[in-house]
Amino acid sequence: MKRFSRGLIRFACLLVVLLLSARSANALDPVTLQLKWTHAFQFAGYYAAKEQGYYREAGLDVRINEALPGNDPVKTVLEGKAEFGVGTSALLLERKAGKPLVALAVIFQHSPYVLIARQHQSSAQTIHDLIGKRVMLEPQADEILAYLKQEGIPLDHINQLRHSYDHQDLIDGKTDAIAAYITNQPYYLDRAHFPYQIYTPRSAGIDFYGDNLFTTERELRANPERVKAFRSASLRGWQYAMKNQEEIITLILEKYSDRHTRDYYRFEAKQMIPLLQPELIDIGYMYPGRWRHMAEIYADIGMLPRDFSLEGFLYDPNPALDITWLYRILAAVLLLTCIVSVVAIYVGRNNRRLERALVDRKQAEAALEEERRRLQQALEEVRTLRGIVPICAYCKKIRDDEGYWNQVEQYVGKHTEAKFSHGICPACFEREMKGIEGET
Repeated sequence: MKRFSRGLIRFACLLVVLLLSARSANALDPVTLQLKWTHAFQFAGYYAAKEQGYYREAGLDVRINEALPGNDPVKTVLEGKAEFGVGTSALLLERKAGKPLVALAVIFQHSPYVLIARQHQSSAQTIHDLIGKRVMLEPQADEILAYLKQEGIPLDHINQLRHSYDHQDLIDGKTDAIAAYITNQPYYLDRAHFPYQIYTPRSAGIDFYGDNLFTTERELRANPERVKAFRSASLRGWQYAMKNQEEIITLILEKYSDRHTRDYYRFEAKQMIPLLQPELIDIGYMYPGRWRHMAEIYADIGMLPRDFSLEGFLYDPNPALDITWLYRILAAVLLLTCIVSVVAIYVGRNNRRLERALVDRKQAEAALEEERRRLQQALEEVRTLRGIVPICAYCKKIRDDEGYWNQVEQYVGKHTEAKFSHGICPACFEREMKGIEGET
């Protein structure tokens, strides 16, 4: 019974571990990267990011699809069959055509794009010898088309063929020229002792970025953190790949493609170094001014309008902090402060008016009270005069409330505001005069 219980416990623990592992695997976000060419060291950084676990650490389960003949990575990404892609400088033209593409990072600081043609006996062979010839071009070959146009070769003067991605077609004479990367196709041509001529757009002043990682505005808007994580993990993979070339070559041979030899991939890796310039520039770095210069070159040959806007096209991995919300809050606070200030001033003025009115009212009430008191006193005095006034029948003095006898003038002056002046009435005057005359 104990053995059964222990076994049951072990089984339960194992089941929990398996469930947690399955849950962890399911937690990874599946995305697809569409390459622009068949598997090669050209895409070493993405293989390294996947195999070293950088994508997994970023929460991503990445599938890497190579390009097949006729496959357009831009179309694949726009149709939602892949979230990310590797493209050329033609991303600018696609953007102008209204396709919502966003450039995330630059891998090659100098484009490896060239035209390789069969070399003739003539030592004066030039790119103009391609007029009327068959030329294999891949999708997004606009950089080569710009080169031809810059050299004055009308596009309808060449016979454009779909690219087979097989250098043997040039050797076998199935085409007269192919769009190629200087990092790989010359390897087999040299070993086949095939005489060839390389035409590079850089000879015409067209020095563009190459192998640009891109996505769409839709993906960036819906999953900004996923885009940032994928880009960061990819560039981390590129740094690892360039420092561990032999390891990545072994990885490619074992897991991605055995169509080429180890020596081929070594050749490719060596040719890529001056194009990436990893010792001088961080892999993935892109300068907006360089993109602007590329747009101006396209504009010079009529492939882009003048002053073509790059707004929204270039990804900024470290955007400035968006504090628009803070400005809005500050504006609202400022408006509220203004309103409160106006209300406070209005209320303050009203309070001061009320205080002045209250003071005036109190002063008026005090004045009224004083006047009332004076009137009351006058009334009392009037009532006193209206009452019985004790007066002497002989000398006419008046007795006040305290029992003192006062002259009439003194009493009346004390109890009223009347003033006295003296004179002699006619009767008294006549009586007094008679007395004076009798004395004389």
